[in-house]
Amino acid sequence: MSNRILFLSLCIVAFSPVLGQQMENWIAANEKVPAEKIYIQTDGENYFHNDTIWFKVYLVDSRSGRLIPSAENVYITILNDNGIPVLQSILLAVNGQGYGQVAIPDTIKPGKFMMQAFTNYQLNFGNDGYFYKPITISGISGYSRSSGKSENNLVADVTFLPEGGVLLENVTNLVAFKAINREGFGVVAKGIVKDEKGSVVTTFETDYKGMGILFLTPETGKSYFAQITGFPSFRYEFKPLIGGVKIQLVNHTSKEVIVNIAGNSDKIVDKVLYLANMHHGEVIFYQQFTMDGMNKVMKFESSSMNDGINRLVLLDKNFVPVSERLVFKRPNNVNSLLVQANLNAYKTREEVRIQITDKKYMTPEDFSNVSVSVIHEEAIPEAGWNKNILSQFLIDSELNGFIESSTDLFVDNDLSSDAKLRLVMLINGWKSYFWNGVPAKSESLEYVQSGGFNLKGIATNQLTANPIQNGEITLVIQKDTEVAFLTQKTDNWGNFVFPGLLFSDTAKVYVQAKGEAGNMNTIIDLEPVFKVVDPSESQVKSLKSRGKISDEFSKMKYESFNAMRKYNQSLNHREVKSKKPETSVASDSHFRLYKSADFVLEVDENEKAYENVIDYMVGKIPGVDISDNEVRIRGTSSFSGSSTPLFLVDGVPLTTNPSTGFSIAGAQPENYENGLSKSEEIVINSVKMIPIYDVDKIEVLKSPTNLAVFGVKGANGVIAIYTKHGKKNTGEISTKGVLEKNIVGYSDFRSFYFPNYSPEIQKINKPDLRTTLYWNPDIKTVEGSAEVSFYSSDEVGKYRVFVEGISSDGKICIGSSKFEVKSAN
Repeated sequence: MSNRILFLSLCIVAFSPVLGQQMENWIAANEKVPAEKIYIQTDGENYFHNDTIWFKVYLVDSRSGRLIPSAENVYITILNDNGIPVLQSILLAVNGQGYGQVAIPDTIKPGKFMMQAFTNYQLNFGNDGYFYKPITISGISGYSRSSGKSENNLVADVTFLPEGGVLLENVTNLVAFKAINREGFGVVAKGIVKDEKGSVVTTFETDYKGMGILFLTPETGKSYFAQITGFPSFRYEFKPLIGGVKIQLVNHTSKEVIVNIAGNSDKIVDKVLYLANMHHGEVIFYQQFTMDGMNKVMKFESSSMNDGINRLVLLDKNFVPVSERLVFKRPNNVNSLLVQANLNAYKTREEVRIQITDKKYMTPEDFSNVSVSVIHEEAIPEAGWNKNILSQFLIDSELNGFIESSTDLFVDNDLSSDAKLRLVMLINGWKSYFWNGVPAKSESLEYVQSGGFNLKGIATNQLTANPIQNGEITLVIQKDTEVAFLTQKTDNWGNFVFPGLLFSDTAKVYVQAKGEAGNMNTIIDLEPVFKVVDPSESQVKSLKSRGKISDEFSKMKYESFNAMRKYNQSLNHREVKSKKPETSVASDSHFRLYKSADFVLEVDENEKAYENVIDYMVGKIPGVDISDNEVRIRGTSSFSGSSTPLFLVDGVPLTTNPSTGFSIAGAQPENYENGLSKSEEIVINSVKMIPIYDVDKIEVLKSPTNLAVFGVKGANGVIAIYTKHGKKNTGEISTKGVLEKNIVGYSDFRSFYFPNYSPEIQKINKPDLRTTLYWNPDIKTVEGSAEVSFYSSDEVGKYRVFVEGISSDGKICIGSSKFEVKSAN
């Protein structure tokens, strides 16, 4: 039981030990497991073909707000407006942070897209618990166009939601409503409420993004209907409840909260009820009280609630919820950063210095992890950012479904921020509260926090389809010039797993399955490494109604594209004039470092009887001796005592050097008792894993001229294996007992490029029309301070600086500033 639970003495009541224990039992039964929250800061939300989406992941504990200390996989997908993945990326978040980028190819059809992100642990909570962020991808055409359907301002539906979840007869009820279009976006609407005689009881109209409120006091024996202006087919009948009770929020200030427990029957008088407040699946306080009339006014301090959304629950004597109300407490602990540029205006290609001051964390032991984006104002959506770190962690991640422009909820404009937040709490109601669907703490979870790739699969008999029990699985992973060789046994159901694989970019894997008797009449099925999940329907649906980017921003991108094209054409023209004749290459277009081989062995299309490349070469290549796993090219020698030649696959050497970008947790090469070294054995076995039907030709090099280019690595000669065109770096290739597959690992990180216009290169004529001047995902304040610097581009206009992050003790950090770039003329 949480030691933070408070019993509020709001009135003097008899609280028996039995009732107290029952309440404690209810609390224990309703306590939820902790969850994770993801926020991804991107450098923008509007992109064009050939742009790069730069982003940083913040992964935090839902209750403490602190960054998750363990290493976890974060799966990132870019979905089109039909919910189909078009781009995918995997990051390894370490200490709750990870950063990367996604390049946008020009093969993607322009339109509206959704960035979706989740961890393995978040699969326990359903797709509403994932992170979603809409982005726009446009073609470079010089003008903007709507990516998808134009915005629809016609009312498609109106939902009425009485406060507390029920509409009580003979009680003045606050009723919230929302008018939406076909895509779920709020639209302007107004209407009337009539009784059964056609008399108008009240009128109503929307206040903010299709949301509004009305007051209704249903009388006994009367019927009430709502009608919408301009929507003649719409008719909603209110159904009041007799003999009910519910929560009504009377007032909420920074100091206190006043609620009224309202009933409409004498039966409620003298009844014992309970009021509890829950936050992130934990009970923060509870109160037993007795109804001494039809209404019970209760007060408590605002400080007794936690920041963000609080769930007030009214329980009857049997501890069954009868009414609920969401109340938002404005956070007091948000770390507002002071972000200042050293000047208000800069010339083009002038150095810009940004000072970030963290006034809450000035001591050496405290710090904040932040990311910084600096972009042109025209690149910002006209309605502002869809979400930021504050709105994501306090609103979007707390409510199921699509929340429209959550960032704007914290801005005072035509309507105050407090009024907007009250509307959202009423409209979404307790039924949309994320924590209502979170598993109870007593339940066991299917998915755990995990990092690294688990290569899982199943091996079955090709003839009987039965699982291969106690079979031998051999795995060879080739990443660039590195090779890893592992073995594993199947269980009684043919399952196998190679855990903890860590590699970046794309690796090629060869999986061989043998039965317990050593036969290879097997079929191998691998589970996808990238987890594919269904997105939230409401999130995908929301993409249909989003508008176009600004004409000015589209024009800026078009001019930048044309300027670079002309510049590159001029460079190409100069290069053609000075270019030296190229050395001729082989006519088959295979990549080689040599001109011609000493011997070429063409692989016949019908040669499928051989199990591997080594067996196929036996007796076919003059001067090459093969015995078991030993391969030797006569006429070559090495001072190292080794005789194994250097093997190339499609021009890439097979080696076993460790690499910082490729490792296998817990993997150790086996000890071999024959004459080969461990590394030689691994190389030979990896060559054996190449299916013979996938090989185009085998070339042997042993002359000094050909071997010179390989240095000491080629002292024992070279055997170059070339695969057939069209099969390299493609999908899955399967043959008898062997599976070849390309697996995409963690995304490689590269640094954001920005030029350094030192005096000697200040006058360089290369055009610079960048609209994103700076992106840095890895900044840490030191004693409350950090500074970044970069140079302005040739693109004049106003720029905005956005800083977001998490402090060392789990506080949200946010700040912004602006400056202008003016022409130097």
